[in-house]
Amino acid sequence: MSIRMTTLALALITLAACATVPNRPPRPATSSYGCMEAVVKEKVPSNLPDKRQHCLAGGLIARYCSGSEAYLAGAGKELKDLFGGGDAEWGDWRADRAGIACARSASDDDQLAKCCEQSGY
Repeated sequence: MSIRMTTLALALITLAACATVPNRPPRPATSSYGCMEAVVKEKVPSNLPDKRQHCLAGGLIARYCSGSEAYLAGAGKELKDLFGGGDAEWGDWRADRAGIACARSASDDDQLAKCCEQSGY
């Protein structure tokens, strides 16, 4: 893929990730990493199946932080798994994206969780 096409693709992904979410709650931290970390720690139960955790994490990060940060968190997690001895899976990335899509229409965390469930996660 050429540099021009790659740049265009990244710009489109970034713009799509900037879509607003309804009733955006207060951001739990100023920095991107701090926001992502706080949302996962405070909002995503650890006793859920893996794909459900991914859907909720992606959606909740999009709600509380931003869509761009949610995409970044999902990609970063899979890269960490890939190079850090974890279990990188394409299905995890799909679940992250489903959660981000759910955040665009969910007006609260409960609706987001229901959307993830209805999406198969």
